[in-house]
Amino acid sequence: MLLKGGYVDSHIHGCFGEDTSDFSPEGLVKMARLLPSFGVTAFYPTTMTISCDDICRCFEAFVKAREMLCLEDSCHASLMGIHLEGPFLNPDMAGVQALEHCLTPAKGIKLPSMLEERFPGVLKIIDIAPELDGGYEFIREYSSSYTLSLAHTKADYETASKAFECGASSVTHVLNAMGGCSKRDPGVLGAVFDNASIRTEIICDGIHIDPTVVRMLFKLLPEDKIVVVSDSMRGAGMPDGIYKLGPADVLCKGGRTYFGPGGNLAGSVTNMAAEAANLLRFGIPLDKIVKACCINPLTTLGELFDGEGDSYIKTDDDLNILETYIAGTKSDLSLS
Repeated sequence: MLLKGGYVDSHIHGCFGEDTSDFSPEGLVKMARLLPSFGVTAFYPTTMTISCDDICRCFEAFVKAREMLCLEDSCHASLMGIHLEGPFLNPDMAGVQALEHCLTPAKGIKLPSMLEERFPGVLKIIDIAPELDGGYEFIREYSSSYTLSLAHTKADYETASKAFECGASSVTHVLNAMGGCSKRDPGVLGAVFDNASIRTEIICDGIHIDPTVVRMLFKLLPEDKIVVVSDSMRGAGMPDGIYKLGPADVLCKGGRTYFGPGGNLAGSVTNMAAEAANLLRFGIPLDKIVKACCINPLTTLGELFDGEGDSYIKTDDDLNILETYIAGTKSDLSLS
């Protein structure tokens, strides 16, 4: 099969031993060179909850990496922009994120403007827990310029609905790092269901969300708003072992991450190709998989999907990657 455009990962912390929050341009370049082996033709490097100074260093690394890639003729995935996961997260739902660097939107209200002034056009997605002090005001301030996405939040249905009214347009890894959806407490997912314009990230490794629930989401939500993401950390594409995610040691074993004494999830070690293949096995129609993995990640962020361009992937009938072409150049999949 030929899938035009290839896969786009709009929430990816790292892979192949590298991480966005290392603020290493060489690490981002390595990710860009190797991600085509997963069928990824474009991606949005994603930060952790780190200090504001280190966030700036991540943006500096992004700009440098893009300059480095422009000077070489290698086949690489495009660096589209940065997804800021943190610091505007609820500490009670932060998981592996660094609690000491969590900020309320009220205290960090000037951060996006500062980043835009220093690194124009780089910031694309801002994650936020809207229930925090200044959350609604922050969303109103920045929703016309960036995608504001509900994440790591204790928001209930009413809070999430108000955040959407204020301009939030996305939910980060739905049903993870937030409450569930029950018969008397519809939660964030219920608010998404009642707001058809909302972009909804789903991690489709079969671990973060049970396959049956994934099938339910693909039936319930608008097919042009579902966005498959990896949320992968540096252990993706690497052997089993212990890898750093921010300051934390995370065990990666058997396709799963384990953090802390309870063995909680801490990101993933999946990738877009594996998730697309999973979705096919879960019974999701191919046309919906293509939308969720190739088209929606761009169009829901206001980017152009060029279905007639010369970036595409070739797969077998099970969606295993055979070839990846970016701007007409065939990627060397043996690099991984």
